[in-house]
Amino acid sequence: MQLKDNIKFVFDKQISVGNENCQNLLIKGDNKAILPELASAYRGKVKCVYIDPPYNNGDSYHYYDDNTSTALWLKEMRAVLMWLKQLLTKDGSVWISIDDKEMAYLKVEADTIFGRENFASTIIWQQRKTRENRAVFSCNHEYILVYTRDIKAFKKSRNLLPVGEGFIDSKYKNPDNDPRGPWQSISASVQAGHAVASQFYSITSPTGKEFNPPKGRCWSYNQERMLREIADGNIWFGLDGNNTPRIKKFLKDAKIGLTPETLWSGDNYGTTDSAKKHLLSLFPDVDQVFDTPKPEELIKQILEIGSNEGDLILDCYLGSGTTIATAHKLNRRYIGIEIGEQMTNLVVRRLNDVIAGEQGGISQVVNWQGGGEFAYYDFDNKIREKQPSSLTRSVKNVKPVSVKQLNLYELFDRYKDNPIIENSMVREDLSMNVYGSCGNSSILPSKNCLIGLVKKDNLEQYVERSAKIYYTGKKFPSTVALNKLFYFMPYLKNKGVRDLYLIKVARVGTRKEGQCGEAKNDLRLVFDIEFVKQFFDDYMPVELKIWRTFTDTTVEKIMLAKDEQKKYSKTN
Repeated sequence: MQLKDNIKFVFDKQISVGNENCQNLLIKGDNKAILPELASAYRGKVKCVYIDPPYNNGDSYHYYDDNTSTALWLKEMRAVLMWLKQLLTKDGSVWISIDDKEMAYLKVEADTIFGRENFASTIIWQQRKTRENRAVFSCNHEYILVYTRDIKAFKKSRNLLPVGEGFIDSKYKNPDNDPRGPWQSISASVQAGHAVASQFYSITSPTGKEFNPPKGRCWSYNQERMLREIADGNIWFGLDGNNTPRIKKFLKDAKIGLTPETLWSGDNYGTTDSAKKHLLSLFPDVDQVFDTPKPEELIKQILEIGSNEGDLILDCYLGSGTTIATAHKLNRRYIGIEIGEQMTNLVVRRLNDVIAGEQGGISQVVNWQGGGEFAYYDFDNKIREKQPSSLTRSVKNVKPVSVKQLNLYELFDRYKDNPIIENSMVREDLSMNVYGSCGNSSILPSKNCLIGLVKKDNLEQYVERSAKIYYTGKKFPSTVALNKLFYFMPYLKNKGVRDLYLIKVARVGTRKEGQCGEAKNDLRLVFDIEFVKQFFDDYMPVELKIWRTFTDTTVEKIMLAKDEQKKYSKTN
């Protein structure tokens, strides 16, 4: 699927420099509405995300206000980060700029979403070099939180920092004229904390001298492997053959580079002030440029660590457009999202200048000569599928349920280690107090409602309305996407449906989860649910047609069915 296939994305030919097939995208609209729409086309395809969200520091800026409650701010960040995780490749990463005020709260939230084990680091960036004498402390730094989809995969794929020829020459030599080229030596022993017996033995050098591992250490290889490495010329005993054995590591096999450090100085990676001067040079006619821009040097460092040429970059708080301008110059593909007027006032103009070959920022360092294209889209969230508008509409107009069966294990193949948690975002904009009020006016009739047969071992919980979890059968219909499910009605055998629940989260779990006799190897689709209200005065029979579970219905259809049943009862 491409954006042009989604009617909510409106291509603007006048603004775009390129056609609808262009892989560089600018999208104007609300990121919380746009990111879910991107999931079908870009799930698992974004290599590196950089975002510079509002810091919620209480200030007011020209293009946005940055003052809300921590709870509301975290709510928005949670919704955005959950979608960003869905879009990442397995070895992808998210880099989040933030300052002191909300950093600790944001880290806890991000730990929950990505998992603490996938937290990579906190970068300290010197965003100003001058002293602020009016404050209690002169705050000269900001943070960049780095999270990964899978920390092990990220570590394998992330790039090291480049080194000069002098560094290589100082590390790699060839004193024995080895035809395989320059090499460096490393210790042949390691700490013995997890050693096995086969790693303790004596090594005899070419001159007959014996060596044993130092106290508290063992040899890196077992004896058989070590003898093979010696025979292959991979162990170095010094020029005279009498030195402690060391392992030869060849330049031709090495991944050369420096591990990135976490202290990034303003001299090397720019400051807010240098970034603002760059913007002023681009827009001399604009009275108010962006107040808190990031320098291209900073974004270059991030993108060169977290991605390669041709990879897809995303920034859903585009601001002044630094991320996509830098990505463009570094030959990355990109998606930039911004709701503010700076999208047209600054971002589009800036990108046009980049294409024309502007020489600010990192241009001279990367020898930027111009070129490239982008497609511009407006996002219209008001375009929706038509919904029944009247509760009095005849039930005859309701389409019959028609569902394709989907084996649950196909879901695991599709989502793999990515938990199915999209439902937790569907109702971020709802307040739980609406569920406690009486009458159907508090219900959202157009929302999908899952009706599912309750197992015998759970019956009592549903009668008492205390159930918190519903687990499906091994097959589940695919007509309605998981992230569209909203309500749940438990079907009690020989009774029908009565109560309405809210589906809070859809995820992978196990049969009888949390109960005595939980079957840990019996994987099921699990819904975390919460009782909303008693929907009918008494149990109402409904027909379960599809594997005792169906989702191709709405609360409105159930209400219409009830009205139709009442009419039928009166006429008979």
